Amino acid sequence: MNAKFNSLNKILRIVLLVIPFCNWIVELVLRWSLYLESKKSNDMIMAILSIFFGAIIGWVDVVFLIINNETFTLKD
Repeated sequence: MNAKFNSLNKILRIVLLVIPFCNWIVELVLRWSLYLESKKSNDMIMAILSIFFGAIIGWVDVVFLIINNETFTLKD
């Protein structure tokens, strides 16, 4: 799922992360799919945090996406 999200146009990724409820859903899907693929402890922590703070993490991801062209802790 993460590779598909990263293959999207940068503008589309920003739009998905800016829409309030949509960014929380996107964060949940991306963080949990990354954890299920990697089974790393830091990915598990981010997946659990995305349940409660997904909207805030989404806004952090928007800033990172604009600056670095990648999301916060979401690398292939």
